[in-house]
Amino acid sequence: MERPHGPALTFHALRRAFKTSIAERLIPEAQWADHAKALVRKLTDKAHVDSGLVDWIIRK
Repeated sequence: MERPHGPALTFHALRRAFKTSIAERLIPEAQWADHAKALVRKLTDKAHVDSGLVDWIIRK
């Protein structure tokens, strides 16, 4: 998947926050999608999180 459309710095900051969070909390890969959704909701105050954005954030 391509990088989502919007401010590149914002998306990269979300991805960096996610990567840091899973490393610090030792979150198993099976829980990454749920954790990414929760993190995006928390950081953006948005109820809906686009599945494409989640896929981009959790990709290796």
